[in-house]
Amino acid sequence: MKNQYLALDYGGTFTKYAMMDREGRFLCEGKVPSACDSLEHMLACVAPLQEQFQGQYDGVAVSMPGRIDTARGVACTGGSFHFIRNTPIQHCLEKIFQAHVTVANDGKCAASAEAWSGALAGVEDGAVILLGTGTGGGLVLGGHVRMGCTFGAGEFSFLGADLGRLSEGLVKDGPYREAVWVDYMSATGLLRLYGRQKGAAGALPDMDGIGFFEAYDRGEPEAAAALDQFGRYAAAGIYSIQAVVDVQRFAIGGGISARPEVTAKIRDCVDCQFAAVPFSAFGKPEIVQCRYGNHANLIGALWFHLQRTASEKV
Repeated sequence: MKNQYLALDYGGTFTKYAMMDREGRFLCEGKVPSACDSLEHMLACVAPLQEQFQGQYDGVAVSMPGRIDTARGVACTGGSFHFIRNTPIQHCLEKIFQAHVTVANDGKCAASAEAWSGALAGVEDGAVILLGTGTGGGLVLGGHVRMGCTFGAGEFSFLGADLGRLSEGLVKDGPYREAVWVDYMSATGLLRLYGRQKGAAGALPDMDGIGFFEAYDRGEPEAAAALDQFGRYAAAGIYSIQAVVDVQRFAIGGGISARPEVTAKIRDCVDCQFAAVPFSAFGKPEIVQCRYGNHANLIGALWFHLQRTASEKV
Protein backbone atom coordinates (compact mmCIF):
# COMPACT_ATOMS: atom_id res chain seq x y z
CA MET A 1 0.00 0.00 0.00
CA LYS A 2 1.19 3.49 -0.87
CA ASN A 3 -0.79 5.27 1.88
CA GLN A 4 -1.06 8.27 -0.41
CA TYR A 5 -4.23 9.77 -1.83
CA LEU A 6 -5.20 12.17 -4.56
CA ALA A 7 -7.69 14.79 -3.35
CA LEU A 8 -9.74 17.04 -5.65
CA ASP A 9 -11.75 20.15 -4.77
CA TYR A 10 -14.09 21.20 -7.58
CA GLY A 11 -14.77 24.94 -7.59
CA GLY A 12 -16.53 27.18 -10.05
CA THR A 13 -13.28 28.71 -11.36
CA PHE A 14 -10.54 26.25 -10.45
CA THR A 15 -10.32 22.63 -9.36
CA LYS A 16 -7.63 22.26 -6.72
CA TYR A 17 -5.75 19.01 -6.28
CA ALA A 18 -3.25 17.59 -3.82
CA MET A 19 -1.38 14.43 -3.09
CA MET A 20 -1.76 13.72 0.63
CA ASP A 21 -0.79 11.12 3.19
CA ARG A 22 -3.15 9.46 5.68
CA GLU A 23 -2.53 12.19 8.26
CA GLY A 24 -3.72 14.91 5.92
CA ARG A 25 -0.25 16.24 5.16
CA PHE A 26 0.24 17.77 1.73
CA LEU A 27 2.91 16.17 -0.45
CA CYS A 28 2.23 18.42 -3.45
CA GLU A 29 -0.64 20.54 -4.68
CA GLY A 30 -1.86 22.61 -7.60
CA LYS A 31 -4.95 23.63 -9.55
CA VAL A 32 -6.46 23.36 -13.00
CA PRO A 33 -9.23 25.44 -14.63
CA SER A 34 -12.73 24.09 -13.99
CA ALA A 35 -15.27 23.50 -16.73
CA CYS A 36 -18.87 24.29 -15.81
CA ASP A 37 -20.54 23.77 -19.17
CA SER A 38 -20.88 19.96 -19.35
CA LEU A 39 -20.14 16.76 -17.47
CA GLU A 40 -17.77 15.69 -20.22
CA HIS A 41 -15.66 18.82 -19.80
CA MET A 42 -15.89 18.72 -16.01
CA LEU A 43 -14.33 15.26 -16.05
CA ALA A 44 -11.84 16.10 -18.79
CA CYS A 45 -10.29 18.91 -16.76
CA VAL A 46 -9.03 16.43 -14.12
CA ALA A 47 -8.26 13.49 -16.43
CA PRO A 48 -4.59 14.56 -16.97
CA LEU A 49 -4.02 14.12 -13.24
CA GLN A 50 -4.48 10.38 -13.65
CA GLU A 51 -1.42 10.21 -15.87
CA GLN A 52 0.52 12.72 -13.78
CA PHE A 53 0.08 10.73 -10.56
CA GLN A 54 -0.40 7.23 -11.97
CA GLY A 55 0.72 4.55 -9.52
CA GLN A 56 1.13 7.03 -6.66
CA TYR A 57 -2.31 6.95 -5.00
CA ASP A 58 -4.44 4.36 -3.23
CA GLY A 59 -7.68 6.25 -3.76
CA VAL A 60 -9.24 9.55 -4.79
CA ALA A 61 -11.11 11.91 -2.43
CA VAL A 62 -13.36 14.52 -4.01
CA SER A 63 -15.02 17.67 -2.67
CA MET A 64 -17.65 19.40 -4.80
CA PRO A 65 -20.68 21.66 -4.43
CA GLY A 66 -24.25 20.41 -4.41
CA ARG A 67 -26.34 17.83 -2.61
CA ILE A 68 -24.12 14.76 -2.60
CA ASP A 69 -25.19 11.25 -1.60
CA THR A 70 -21.74 10.14 -0.47
CA ALA A 71 -22.83 6.60 0.39
CA ARG A 72 -24.04 5.97 -3.18
CA GLY A 73 -21.56 8.25 -4.94
CA VAL A 74 -24.34 10.24 -6.58
CA ALA A 75 -24.44 14.02 -7.06
CA CYS A 76 -28.11 14.95 -6.79
CA THR A 77 -27.23 18.54 -7.73
CA GLY A 78 -23.93 20.25 -8.47
CA GLY A 79 -24.08 23.88 -7.40
CA SER A 80 -22.35 25.90 -10.13
CA PHE A 81 -22.19 22.70 -12.21
CA HIS A 82 -25.81 23.16 -13.27
CA PHE A 83 -25.88 20.17 -15.63
CA ILE A 84 -25.57 17.71 -12.75
CA ARG A 85 -28.81 15.96 -11.82
CA ASN A 86 -28.60 12.61 -10.02
CA THR A 87 -25.25 11.99 -11.70
CA PRO A 88 -23.22 8.89 -10.67
CA ILE A 89 -20.14 11.05 -10.25
CA GLN A 90 -18.20 8.46 -8.25
CA HIS A 91 -18.52 5.92 -11.04
CA CYS A 92 -17.52 8.52 -13.66
CA LEU A 93 -14.36 9.42 -11.77
CA GLU A 94 -13.48 5.81 -10.99
CA LYS A 95 -13.42 5.11 -14.72
CA ILE A 96 -10.83 7.87 -15.11
CA PHE A 97 -8.63 7.22 -12.10
CA GLN A 98 -8.96 3.41 -11.92
CA ALA A 99 -9.18 3.58 -8.13
CA HIS A 100 -11.78 3.83 -5.39
CA VAL A 101 -13.34 7.32 -5.27
CA THR A 102 -15.29 9.03 -2.49
CA VAL A 103 -17.30 12.19 -3.22
CA ALA A 104 -18.70 14.60 -0.61
CA ASN A 105 -20.21 18.08 -0.45
CA ASP A 106 -17.64 20.86 -0.11
CA GLY A 107 -19.19 22.45 2.99
CA LYS A 108 -19.37 19.10 4.72
CA CYS A 109 -15.75 18.45 3.74
CA ALA A 110 -14.74 21.71 5.41
CA ALA A 111 -16.69 20.74 8.53
CA SER A 112 -15.08 17.31 8.60
CA ALA A 113 -11.60 18.83 8.29
CA GLU A 114 -12.19 21.20 11.18
CA ALA A 115 -13.74 18.41 13.28
CA TRP A 116 -10.87 16.03 12.46
CA SER A 117 -7.99 18.20 13.60
CA GLY A 118 -9.00 21.84 13.27
CA ALA A 119 -11.11 24.44 15.01
CA LEU A 120 -13.83 21.93 15.98
CA ALA A 121 -11.51 19.14 17.16
CA GLY A 122 -12.90 17.65 20.37
CA VAL A 123 -16.18 19.53 20.00
CA GLU A 124 -19.28 17.35 20.22
CA ASP A 125 -21.63 19.87 18.58
CA GLY A 126 -20.38 22.63 16.29
CA ALA A 127 -20.81 24.33 12.94
CA VAL A 128 -18.65 25.68 10.14
CA ILE A 129 -19.79 28.72 8.15
CA LEU A 130 -17.98 29.45 4.89
CA LEU A 131 -18.08 32.98 3.49
CA GLY A 132 -17.74 32.86 -0.27
CA THR A 133 -19.95 33.75 -3.22
CA GLY A 134 -22.62 32.03 -1.15
CA THR A 135 -22.85 30.87 2.44
CA GLY A 136 -21.66 27.30 2.72
CA GLY A 137 -20.97 25.19 5.74
CA GLY A 138 -21.67 22.09 7.70
CA LEU A 139 -22.97 20.86 11.03
CA VAL A 140 -21.16 18.56 13.42
CA LEU A 141 -23.69 16.98 15.78
CA GLY A 142 -22.82 14.27 18.25
CA GLY A 143 -19.26 14.29 16.90
CA HIS A 144 -20.38 13.46 13.33
CA VAL A 145 -20.89 15.60 10.25
CA ARG A 146 -24.64 15.77 9.69
CA MET A 147 -25.53 14.92 6.10
CA GLY A 148 -29.32 15.43 6.25
CA CYS A 149 -32.04 13.18 4.92
CA THR A 150 -31.80 14.89 1.50
CA PHE A 151 -28.06 15.61 1.94
CA GLY A 152 -28.66 19.33 2.47
CA ALA A 153 -27.77 19.92 6.14
CA GLY A 154 -25.72 23.08 6.64
CA GLU A 155 -26.86 24.89 3.49
CA PHE A 156 -26.86 28.21 5.32
CA SER A 157 -27.39 30.30 2.19
CA PHE A 158 -31.10 29.53 2.44
CA LEU A 159 -31.62 30.46 6.07
CA GLY A 160 -34.61 32.80 6.11
CA ALA A 161 -33.69 36.46 6.58
CA ASP A 162 -36.99 38.10 5.58
CA LEU A 163 -39.84 35.68 6.22
CA GLY A 164 -42.36 37.90 4.46
CA ARG A 165 -40.43 37.84 1.22
CA LEU A 166 -39.52 34.21 1.63
CA SER A 167 -43.20 33.27 2.01
CA GLU A 168 -43.81 34.71 -1.46
CA GLY A 169 -41.34 32.25 -2.96
CA LEU A 170 -37.93 32.46 -4.59
CA VAL A 171 -37.32 32.74 -8.33
CA LYS A 172 -34.00 31.48 -9.63
CA ASP A 173 -31.80 34.37 -10.76
CA GLY A 174 -34.54 36.78 -9.67
CA PRO A 175 -34.49 39.60 -7.08
CA TYR A 176 -35.05 37.19 -4.22
CA ARG A 177 -31.82 37.13 -2.33
CA GLU A 178 -32.74 39.60 0.39
CA ALA A 179 -35.19 36.96 1.60
CA VAL A 180 -32.37 34.61 2.60
CA TRP A 181 -29.09 34.87 4.49
CA VAL A 182 -26.78 34.55 1.49
CA ASP A 183 -27.32 38.20 0.58
CA TYR A 184 -25.92 39.23 3.94
CA MET A 185 -23.62 36.48 5.29
CA SER A 186 -21.23 36.03 2.35
CA ALA A 187 -18.38 37.82 0.65
CA THR A 188 -20.92 38.86 -1.97
CA GLY A 189 -23.17 40.22 0.76
CA LEU A 190 -20.36 42.24 2.32
CA LEU A 191 -19.59 43.85 -1.05
CA ARG A 192 -23.27 44.65 -1.55
CA LEU A 193 -23.46 46.32 1.87
CA TYR A 194 -20.33 48.32 1.06
CA GLY A 195 -21.77 49.44 -2.27
CA ARG A 196 -24.88 50.69 -0.53
CA GLN A 197 -22.77 52.58 1.99
CA LYS A 198 -21.14 54.26 -1.03
CA GLY A 199 -24.54 55.24 -2.43
CA ALA A 200 -24.91 52.50 -5.05
CA ALA A 201 -27.86 50.13 -5.39
CA GLY A 202 -25.61 47.13 -4.83
CA ALA A 203 -22.01 46.04 -5.14
CA LEU A 204 -19.68 48.46 -6.92
CA PRO A 205 -18.46 47.37 -10.38
CA ASP A 206 -15.11 45.57 -10.30
CA MET A 207 -15.03 45.59 -6.49
CA ASP A 208 -13.79 42.43 -4.77
CA GLY A 209 -12.70 41.41 -1.29
CA ILE A 210 -9.15 42.67 -1.83
CA GLY A 211 -10.42 46.10 -2.88
CA PHE A 212 -12.80 46.23 0.05
CA PHE A 213 -10.11 45.54 2.62
CA GLU A 214 -7.78 48.02 0.97
CA ALA A 215 -10.48 50.62 1.60
CA TYR A 216 -10.95 49.30 5.14
CA ASP A 217 -7.20 49.52 5.83
CA ARG A 218 -7.19 53.14 4.62
CA GLY A 219 -9.73 53.90 7.33
CA GLU A 220 -12.58 54.55 4.94
CA PRO A 221 -15.72 55.05 7.07
CA GLU A 222 -18.04 53.39 4.53
CA ALA A 223 -15.95 50.21 4.66
CA ALA A 224 -16.00 50.20 8.46
CA ALA A 225 -19.77 50.77 8.47
CA ALA A 226 -20.30 47.92 5.97
CA LEU A 227 -18.29 45.51 8.12
CA ASP A 228 -20.27 46.58 11.19
CA GLN A 229 -23.55 45.93 9.38
CA PHE A 230 -22.24 42.63 8.05
CA GLY A 231 -21.34 41.57 11.60
CA ARG A 232 -24.82 42.38 12.88
CA TYR A 233 -26.51 40.37 10.13
CA ALA A 234 -24.10 37.50 10.77
CA ALA A 235 -24.89 37.54 14.49
CA ALA A 236 -28.64 37.57 13.87
CA GLY A 237 -28.35 34.51 11.65
CA ILE A 238 -26.10 32.66 14.07
CA TYR A 239 -28.62 33.43 16.81
CA SER A 240 -31.37 31.83 14.71
CA ILE A 241 -29.28 28.74 13.94
CA GLN A 242 -28.36 28.41 17.60
CA ALA A 243 -32.04 28.33 18.52
CA VAL A 244 -32.32 25.09 16.53
CA VAL A 245 -29.03 23.25 17.03
CA ASP A 246 -27.56 24.75 20.27
CA VAL A 247 -23.92 24.07 19.40
CA GLN A 248 -20.79 24.87 21.39
CA ARG A 249 -18.80 26.56 18.66
CA PHE A 250 -19.11 28.19 15.23
CA ALA A 251 -15.95 28.23 13.08
CA ILE A 252 -15.84 30.92 10.39
CA GLY A 253 -14.08 30.13 7.10
CA GLY A 254 -14.03 31.10 3.45
CA GLY A 255 -11.83 33.56 1.60
CA ILE A 256 -12.57 36.76 3.51
CA SER A 257 -12.15 35.00 6.86
CA ALA A 258 -8.40 35.16 6.25
CA ARG A 259 -8.77 38.67 7.64
CA PRO A 260 -9.00 38.26 11.43
CA GLU A 261 -11.22 41.36 11.61
CA VAL A 262 -14.07 39.36 10.06
CA THR A 263 -14.26 36.69 12.77
CA ALA A 264 -13.57 39.29 15.47
CA LYS A 265 -16.43 41.46 14.22
CA ILE A 266 -18.82 38.50 14.10
CA ARG A 267 -17.77 37.46 17.61
CA ASP A 268 -18.35 40.97 18.99
CA CYS A 269 -21.73 41.22 17.29
CA VAL A 270 -22.78 37.78 18.61
CA ASP A 271 -21.93 39.04 22.12
CA CYS A 272 -24.13 42.08 21.51
CA GLN A 273 -26.94 39.98 20.01
CA PHE A 274 -27.15 37.71 23.05
CA ALA A 275 -26.87 40.68 25.42
CA ALA A 276 -29.82 42.26 23.60
CA VAL A 277 -31.96 39.15 24.24
CA PRO A 278 -31.09 38.25 27.85
CA PHE A 279 -33.97 35.77 28.17
CA SER A 280 -32.74 33.48 25.36
CA ALA A 281 -33.61 29.83 25.98
CA PHE A 282 -30.18 28.68 24.76
CA GLY A 283 -26.56 29.56 25.41
CA LYS A 284 -24.15 31.75 23.47
CA PRO A 285 -21.73 29.77 21.25
CA GLU A 286 -18.04 30.40 20.83
CA ILE A 287 -17.02 32.12 17.57
CA VAL A 288 -13.61 31.13 16.19
CA GLN A 289 -11.72 31.21 12.91
CA CYS A 290 -11.37 28.02 10.90
CA ARG A 291 -7.90 26.49 11.01
CA TYR A 292 -7.50 25.16 7.52
CA GLY A 293 -8.65 27.98 5.24
CA ASN A 294 -8.49 27.08 1.55
CA HIS A 295 -7.12 23.61 2.34
CA ALA A 296 -10.19 22.56 4.35
CA ASN A 297 -12.12 20.97 1.48
CA LEU A 298 -9.18 18.82 0.41
CA ILE A 299 -8.44 17.68 3.96
CA GLY A 300 -12.10 16.97 4.66
CA ALA A 301 -12.52 15.02 1.43
CA LEU A 302 -9.63 12.81 2.53
CA TRP A 303 -11.28 12.30 5.92
CA PHE A 304 -14.50 11.15 4.24
CA HIS A 305 -12.53 8.79 2.01
CA LEU A 306 -10.58 7.24 4.89
CA GLN A 307 -13.73 6.80 6.98
CA ARG A 308 -15.64 5.22 4.12
CA THR A 309 -12.92 2.82 3.09
CA ALA A 310 -12.34 1.81 6.72
CA SER A 311 -16.04 1.02 7.19
CA GLU A 312 -16.11 -1.07 4.01
CA LYS A 313 -13.29 -3.24 5.37
CA VAL A 314 -15.22 -4.06 8.55
